[in-house]
Amino acid sequence: MLRLAHRLILAGCAFLLPFTAQAATQHLGVYLKTYYTDYQVVRDCAAHHHLTQGDVDKAKDALAKIEAYYLQRDPSINKDKLMKQALSNNKIAYKMMTETQKVDAGVYCRSSLNDLMGKLHDIGTGATAKKGGS
Repeated sequence: MLRLAHRLILAGCAFLLPFTAQAATQHLGVYLKTYYTDYQVVRDCAAHHHLTQGDVDKAKDALAKIEAYYLQRDPSINKDKLMKQALSNNKIAYKMMTETQKVDAGVYCRSSLNDLMGKLHDIGTGATAKKGGS
């Protein structure tokens, strides 16, 4: 009877394994989408003169390395779909920021750039592997 219970538990674990792998894939995709959104914010901020073209260039280089990092960890990430979602998120976030005027646009823009540069630094130092997450 005990052996049967062990077999059932093992079978249940084997059944759930693909679902946990799928959840991990979605998890990484959510992080990547956040960095896509940050990049879109930086581009919009430069268009509204809150950041410079040099900031956009730095963000673009950082995003390329961040994207390569996530795609190397999980090649099945659908980056085109995530980019479309990021564009939508960015439009909503930027609109909310300008309508409420509770957040200074310069601070909002600079924090998005800092998020990208911070992640690039984490990738470069290997700190991300130690964290186990994003």
